[in-house]
Amino acid sequence: MSETKKKPDSDSDTFALWLKPENEVYDALKRIIDSLSDTYGAPRFDPHITVAGNITKPAEAVEKTVLEVAAQSEPMTLYLTETDYRDTLYQSLFIHTASNDALLALRERCLSGLRLEHKPYMPHISLLYKKLETAEKDRIIEQVGSRFDFVFSPDKLYMMRTTGPPDQWEEVMYASLNN
Repeated sequence: MSETKKKPDSDSDTFALWLKPENEVYDALKRIIDSLSDTYGAPRFDPHITVAGNITKPAEAVEKTVLEVAAQSEPMTLYLTETDYRDTLYQSLFIHTASNDALLALRERCLSGLRLEHKPYMPHISLLYKKLETAEKDRIIEQVGSRFDFVFSPDKLYMMRTTGPPDQWEEVMYASLNN
């Protein structure tokens, strides 16, 4: 099954392919993201794992790949682990996702289908998009927790338009992973 939400407006759009947690895991992570965003004046966004990002291909090609890849991929079980941070905006504060063969295979199919470069991959769910000092990130981790033992089974691959700042990102379509 697939659903198209909104057609992209131009060929200069940038896209990303996401997996999203659902139900209680989504709700818990969304509350943390929204709270941190409000506290630090940072953008709000949906909890997600980016499978492939910074895609500048035509929308039709991306949508076709999403449909093909989803039909070849099964739902998977993903495990969130420890909270961490980097010095980049989109990995400012995040939760690691345990290594998973099904997730890596899904990413491989997406990259191959879109003829994108294979770069090192660290699956994670971001909690905050804001450049902060290390001491402040350590304080946030003490507040939100250093470990998240959440488990979820995403069953859809989302095509997101990620042109512009995060508060302008939007879902274009999704396709259900083959059951």
